[in-house]
Amino acid sequence: MTPKQMIINQSTLLLALLLAPMIASADEPAFDIYAKASSDKPLASAPLHAPKLSRQDNATLHLGIIREQTENVETTGFFGAIFASDDPINATLLQDLDIFTTIYQDLPIAAEGMHLRGQIYKKIDQPEAALVSWLQTIAEFPKSSAARKAQADIELSLAGDLKHFYEVMNGIIANFPAGNAPTRLNYLINKLYPLENIKLSQALTQLQVSFLKRFADDAHADEVQVLLAHNQGAASAEGGIFGFKKVLALYPNSSYRPEAMLAIADLQRLRLKAYEKASSNYRILIAEFPNHELSKLAYQNLALTLNEHLRDYPEAIVVLGDIVKKYPKDKAALEALQTMARLQAKKTDQPREAVTTLRKLAMMFKGYEATDALSDAIKISERTLKDDALTLSLREQIVRDFPTSNEAPIALFDMAEYVDKTEKNQEKAKVLYGQLVQAYPEHKLAAEAKKRL
Repeated sequence: MTPKQMIINQSTLLLALLLAPMIASADEPAFDIYAKASSDKPLASAPLHAPKLSRQDNATLHLGIIREQTENVETTGFFGAIFASDDPINATLLQDLDIFTTIYQDLPIAAEGMHLRGQIYKKIDQPEAALVSWLQTIAEFPKSSAARKAQADIELSLAGDLKHFYEVMNGIIANFPAGNAPTRLNYLINKLYPLENIKLSQALTQLQVSFLKRFADDAHADEVQVLLAHNQGAASAEGGIFGFKKVLALYPNSSYRPEAMLAIADLQRLRLKAYEKASSNYRILIAEFPNHELSKLAYQNLALTLNEHLRDYPEAIVVLGDIVKKYPKDKAALEALQTMARLQAKKTDQPREAVTTLRKLAMMFKGYEATDALSDAIKISERTLKDDALTLSLREQIVRDFPTSNEAPIALFDMAEYVDKTEKNQEKAKVLYGQLVQAYPEHKLAAEAKKRL
């Protein structure tokens, strides 16, 4: 290599070294663009010294972005409208509106966010969710312009797709109570809860979650949590049980504890077939709230579980006896006695105890159930016990205690026939036949009794 070539090569190398940083920087991303996924943290430009915005200013800007995006989605054309419900941007917008109404719930602009959420739901063909959003707007911000818009939108919906809700929704709106937002929302939740509509229930669940997220310390929070748990239980037994356990854990002094306990046990019994757990939880409710009205249901469901599922008949009889003692004048006691007698006669081989139970029923209750019970007792006495004296005593009880019943003349005739043919006591039989003729002259057995006299 000649000296001239060496000088040229050295100059070229020096120039390349000087230009290398410029060439490399042309291939790298600018400093203030979004970071690549492989970066440890997002890259950002140097902070700007801009004046700090107020919460109201931030809220206005935030809602403006959402509104602009909503308008863009709404104008995507015919096919965009058809497939709007599948568009991921709608889920993003709804999620962001949830954040917006939570952050700025104390500002009037939150009403506009709630109303806008209803419009999005309407656009993606979820009219029930739209309706609930608009009702929430009216509940929380009754004097706002957004509430007036929501009222107009509700009227249009009730005249169209949701006309089957016309009367009930107008009734709800007309009777909103005075008070703060949580009070009015609790009223709305309670009015919507009984309505049997799957899509409306789903929207109600979202409203309940929103309430608990924003008003966790409100006096109505435990009630809303109970209703939410009922909704969750309709969709998933495990979800419902979790919701009711939250009531027990988060609200130790709540008046809804018995309801939560009963619901947990019922879900375990009916949906999960966890009969041992259900039985245990029924007992816990009875022990903790022995005088609560729901304890009666706990007693009944416990007896049912022991009888039909666990088949622990002796224990079922014990619980049924407790029901009779606890609620002697209630229909629950009547049903308990009927079930107890049936178990004693057919499951525990206690026919004499079954007769005793049926006689007790006839003494405690005086309707047709009483004479039916004594008729059943007579069958057990005749066919199983073969106890003539007991049978006679049961027929005497019918005639004495239920003389106007259909069974009384039959029982009197059977008594006379037994005395006549079995005891061979014709004098006593004549008395009984005569009593039948005199007391029931129009009965068909009276004619036969006259012949035998």
